[in-house]
Amino acid sequence: MISILIVEDDPAVATMLDMTFSLEGYETEVVAEGTAALARLEGPPVDVVVLDVMMPEVDGLDVLRALRALPAWDGTRVIVSTALASDADLWAGWSAGADYYLTKPFDLDHLRDVVGRLTVGTPVT
Repeated sequence: MISILIVEDDPAVATMLDMTFSLEGYETEVVAEGTAALARLEGPPVDVVVLDVMMPEVDGLDVLRALRALPAWDGTRVIVSTALASDADLWAGWSAGADYYLTKPFDLDHLRDVVGRLTVGTPVT
């Protein structure tokens, strides 16, 4: 079973993502902020992380950098999800190691497609 870690501080968005992916047969886990996400990195890796950027205390890009520094998490695909959409923001996300940069508000069907493609190794365009 494909596992997805959802790191999102907006409860409505976190619930929507959790319900959507759970109903589609993914194993999901939700953490609500960056500090909890860093703690979760000490556990077993997941297949995909949907990672919010703007969170209190520790932002998503810091979480992403920490994740990319862990050899056990090498195979994990990370989708950065954020309202930040400038060229500099996009570059920061890619530079930190994102596999896909998704701007909010996003289309849920598009996100589902991206997760599907990343988990079967099909390039996302």
